[in-house]
Amino acid sequence: MLEFGQWRYSVDRAATEAAYAREPAGGAATCKCVGCRNFVAARSQIFPPRFVEFLESLGIDPAKEAEAYHTARLAPGRHHYGGWYHFVGILEITGDFVPVDFGDGFTSWMRAAIAPRLESFRTAPVVELEFSTDRAPWVLNETEPE
Repeated sequence: MLEFGQWRYSVDRAATEAAYAREPAGGAATCKCVGCRNFVAARSQIFPPRFVEFLESLGIDPAKEAEAYHTARLAPGRHHYGGWYHFVGILEITGDFVPVDFGDGFTSWMRAAIAPRLESFRTAPVVELEFSTDRAPWVLNETEPE
């Protein structure tokens, strides 16, 4: 059993990698709204390196989130985003635990999968890995949403 904060889980890394390989793109890349386009353009500045390493350890392709969403502009050039990924596995110990802090306003947590998934995960037993940041930059040369 593996640990992420207080969550305990198992993962089938090979099955997760295979599922992501069947996906042409993640949710934000298929959306044309300004918030999603900014997320795709800024992803490398949004995700801390340790979070990317964690995603890759699970077999998750960091460029293929199931969903990313923009909630607010917190200050000029600084935005709040959230989103989630899935991986093939089982959440063995779960609860309303404190999110794992990756620093600089970026947190992540696990939960039983309830949110929409990428098509290749529709029938697999999956765990949902959510994230939130209040430090996403605005990188598009377009008006920032409020």
